[in-house]
Amino acid sequence: MATIFIIDDEETIQFLYKEGLSLEGHKIIGTAHDGSKAIEFINKLKKYPDVIILDHRMPIKNGLDTLKEMRQYKIIAKTKILFITADPTVREEASKLGVTSFIQKPFSIIKLGKMISDLVQKST
Repeated sequence: MATIFIIDDEETIQFLYKEGLSLEGHKIIGTAHDGSKAIEFINKLKKYPDVIILDHRMPIKNGLDTLKEMRQYKIIAKTKILFITADPTVREEASKLGVTSFIQKPFSIIKLGKMISDLVQKST
């Protein structure tokens, strides 16, 4: 199963992702409420996660700005990025920044788990 880092500003969503994905056997290595905190956390890691779940709309640093900074640190080259948004207009820009896959809100935790499993299987 996958190691996962969750970046989302809503605590209840983080909890839902952690609980649902852990039940499927995935390991959640951490969470962040905004892109700035996420970059700080990721830069301290010795080993990058298999998957980063990245929400688009967040305070301080949104998903696109976070992607731009992760690209500078070459984090994206080592990790699958699952971009979550309710705004389909950002898809093209996010793709150019290295997003591996998209999921549009609303969605079920079952669909999220399936997408992560598919991402991990493609990389093995």
